[in-house]
Amino acid sequence: MALRPCSSAHCGGADAEINEICKAEGWPVNHPVLTRDAQGPCTCSCSCLAHGTPVQAGEGVFRAIESFLVGDYVLAASRKLDWAPRQVEFSQGTTGASRQKYTVLVMYQDTFLAVTSDHLFLLRSGALKRADRLNPADELVSPDGKPVAIKSVHIGDYTAGFHHIATKKETPDADLTGHLLNTNGIVSADYAVQLFARQGEPSPYPLMERMEREPVVGSPEYVERFGKDCLRAPVLDSSLINGRLLVSVFNAADITGPTFVAAETTAVDVPPDACRFISDEEAEAKATDAHRPWNDPLSREWTEYLIDHHRAFFPNVQYHLDWADNTVNAYAWVQNGVRHVALKGGLIRHFALELEGIALVLAHELAHHYGGSPTFPGGLSCEGQADYAGVNIIMRRVWFGEQYITTADRGIQQMANFFGVPNDPTVPGGSSNCNHPPGACRIATYHAAVSLRRKPNCAV
Repeated sequence: MALRPCSSAHCGGADAEINEICKAEGWPVNHPVLTRDAQGPCTCSCSCLAHGTPVQAGEGVFRAIESFLVGDYVLAASRKLDWAPRQVEFSQGTTGASRQKYTVLVMYQDTFLAVTSDHLFLLRSGALKRADRLNPADELVSPDGKPVAIKSVHIGDYTAGFHHIATKKETPDADLTGHLLNTNGIVSADYAVQLFARQGEPSPYPLMERMEREPVVGSPEYVERFGKDCLRAPVLDSSLINGRLLVSVFNAADITGPTFVAAETTAVDVPPDACRFISDEEAEAKATDAHRPWNDPLSREWTEYLIDHHRAFFPNVQYHLDWADNTVNAYAWVQNGVRHVALKGGLIRHFALELEGIALVLAHELAHHYGGSPTFPGGLSCEGQADYAGVNIIMRRVWFGEQYITTADRGIQQMANFFGVPNDPTVPGGSSNCNHPPGACRIATYHAAVSLRRKPNCAV
């Protein structure tokens, strides 16, 4: 069974130990951490503010968030903004080498904050709101209680460490006494507030009403309401703000310091003659199916793991994960002699697919390159052949022994759910003539490949 999110209370009980593992391994926030019980994985969670974020430690004194140690003093307040020194009781974070996915960049005044998705900000209304629900219509609060307009909100990856602190570990009171911090001129909550909000326990402090129903930054709903700028790097007079680099073009070899990688940089131009996992018409119809949240960590982790795993066996392929694109499809093509495979975010977030289903899709796309005849005029294997060779050849090579049977069987069940057909090896009639076979035929083809039977006529 693929990894599934577990209850917040379950993860909260092992929160300190989980984040020690994350810190030791250099894993970013939201990296899945499997525990030995039936409740599923937890995720690395404690880090909220990017390294270098100025936090007020005393009168006129600011320190980088990662420099605070347990026992140090930080200036903290309640909702009344009655600032006073408080001793730090919790301080933890990720390494400076991690790449934090789904980082939210909040632009205001002449500066910004880079935070993880669940970081909580104090609004002018007195409520708290998660970073990944902020929009330009919201007003933040300065340490002296003045409203601060948001210029823009962006989402992407940030190549830097993240860190957070807390002044007390017990449940915050209704006034959040001692749990609000001055984070680069904006009031936001410490880790204790975030922890209790994430655990879903009865809260003595108000979160934004219906906040979970508000669109996530970068999602189709958010883009429809606030535009596509959230997927791009902010427009700046200078590329440096407070010494932290913001870019809109990503090249891992060029990154030497903290860098924001806008979501749109994952985009890949797929040529019109590329092979598709499903037809454009099917993909358009499935766009209305149920999907995981736009910033779901598990589906992206599954896919990045699978790409790394398959690259070891098929290194002569350029792999693309376009997680910001909501198209429900995957592609294979050859361009200038280079083989390409691309997976779109809309497909990997489809509720029917988990790790095994995505693995089957990836095997299908690789089989377009290595599945043999019959082929399209351009040399890539036909659709029915890619279905058959993907499970029969590609998956057998990638998954060892019982792993092959387990992954293939679960992937076939997930694909039956995806196509909305029974998981039945019975072969329907007809033929595909190199085009996409109907869903029932594709399921029968997968079963034939696992059982080492001949490819069904409906896939020919």
